[in-house]
Amino acid sequence: MQSSITWREFLRQTLTLALPITFQQLMLALSSCADTLMLTNVGQNELSAVSLATQFQFIFSLCLAALTLGMSILVAQYWGAGNTNAVERVLAFIMLYAGGLSLVFFALTLLIPETLMSIMTNDATLIAIGSQYLRVSSVSYLFIGLSQMYLCLMKNVGAAVTGMTVSTVGVIVHVALNAVLIYGWFGLPALGIFGAAISTVISRAIELVWSVLVASRNGRPRLRLSMMLHPDVALQKDFWKYSLPVLGNELVWGCGFTMYTVIMGHLGTDAVA
Repeated sequence: MQSSITWREFLRQTLTLALPITFQQLMLALSSCADTLMLTNVGQNELSAVSLATQFQFIFSLCLAALTLGMSILVAQYWGAGNTNAVERVLAFIMLYAGGLSLVFFALTLLIPETLMSIMTNDATLIAIGSQYLRVSSVSYLFIGLSQMYLCLMKNVGAAVTGMTVSTVGVIVHVALNAVLIYGWFGLPALGIFGAAISTVISRAIELVWSVLVASRNGRPRLRLSMMLHPDVALQKDFWKYSLPVLGNELVWGCGFTMYTVIMGHLGTDAVA
């Protein structure tokens, strides 16, 4: 016998899922631009340099978006069918991909930040300031990649509100630490861009730890080392079938959009600001 629901019930269920997910994406966007916004009172050079440096986090987020979309398609399918084992196998190889991607961005921003900044601008002052920000905040890439996979998992296993709460608290911590460390509140030294970078690392670390703790509660899928050591080949093929077109689209669009910033970066500090 087929079950049916009313339009009002369908709308209620849809909004119950959509609103927390939408709000979570808003929090992610706010967290990404918080450093730039809160450096407006520090100086034009700092504002411009960090706005250029955070473009690499923008590109990183586009790659993560492709991973989370492919993950969502598979996890929602198997979770709806009650196949927790398949969900855990998907989570295992997704974490390998996210971890590898995070390591690449971590290594680049830690080891060659000057080279990266020289792509964005030819201004020596902006390159120097942006490189300092990238090097200090490089560790945050390790946290962001993994935490976003956990938050994606929660969206698809009936814990969207929990994921929204984690993201919201992460943004609040980020903004609060920015205020304290950038401007030197409560007797602390004013660290400027270093404060912005440090607050990014701390808030992202908190977000990851909390995500790990809540993602595997109450019978939810767990990340298993055995599955990571022997990733499922068939599921990976399905994953890339869905993810590669999205990844290509995101990177082409994102790189094209970033070129606006690159052009502004080569016009000087005033243009960037």
